[in-house]
Amino acid sequence: MFERVLVPTDFSKYAQKMLECIGEIPGIKEVVLLNVIDADDPLLERHGWSYDSIIAEAKAGLDEQMRHIGRLGIRVRPVLKMIVRVMSGADGVNLQRPRPRPDVEFIEGGNVADAIQKTADEENVSLIVLGAKGKGLVREILLGSVSKEVLRHGRTNLLIIRHKLKKGTDETSLEKFCPNIFSRALVTTDFSTAAADAISSVEGMNEIQEYALVHVISRGEDKGEATARLNQIRDDFAASGRKVTAHILEGNPSKEIISLADKLDASMIIMGYQGMGMLEHFRVGSTTFDVAYKADRPVMVIKPPRTTG
Repeated sequence: MFERVLVPTDFSKYAQKMLECIGEIPGIKEVVLLNVIDADDPLLERHGWSYDSIIAEAKAGLDEQMRHIGRLGIRVRPVLKMIVRVMSGADGVNLQRPRPRPDVEFIEGGNVADAIQKTADEENVSLIVLGAKGKGLVREILLGSVSKEVLRHGRTNLLIIRHKLKKGTDETSLEKFCPNIFSRALVTTDFSTAAADAISSVEGMNEIQEYALVHVISRGEDKGEATARLNQIRDDFAASGRKVTAHILEGNPSKEIISLADKLDASMIIMGYQGMGMLEHFRVGSTTFDVAYKADRPVMVIKPPRTTG
């Protein structure tokens, strides 16, 4: 299903934990392990503003994580990229542009999310796997800025991995959320083309043992037509011997989807991109974005097939 997968990493403890889930991905054969260095990041000052030291540290991090993935029997291709701009060191002296080198690709401008999607296109991957990473005021694991940008504007299927936090709370207290991330999937549909694409993709995931299909209607809306359509999808799934339930809910779509996922203890939520809606700069609809942002479990977003010509 997802033979070639892009896994961006920042070498944090959260990113290391995320690697535990890679082997769960259906059909995975190769991981493109990507680290993007933003040379304009002020945190890099701790390295003494040396390109060589920054790159050496990144290569060491890639080597360590490659060994971890390799133990899963999966091929790994490391990719290191650096976003370069004119910048100044601690003494205020501008650094010279680094010389070309075969082990690093230098990118002019842009941001980390742009570099991730560029790499996904170049490497022809079918899935990007990202950690949620950010933490909210109530210590939830919410989406970090890079994950949000890839979700909003990316063109490649996306799996957002989350881990539970133990009571206390920092990255050192993460619990493993997988195994069996693909065992019990909650699949959403609004009966759009995007939702149909997502459902079509899900049908090829033989690792999923149980499905829960859900459609959310507005308050006061007649359930009859939606129930008939969802039951037809359920029957199509059940015909292949799968265990499937169908759920028609009423209210706010993202809240109802997250609530049902909690009630069923779904191992993941699978959604289509659901269109751009009224905000044309979003490549995902508000429901998809809200669920991906707030859910406390992994979320897969299936992007529309790319057209040629």
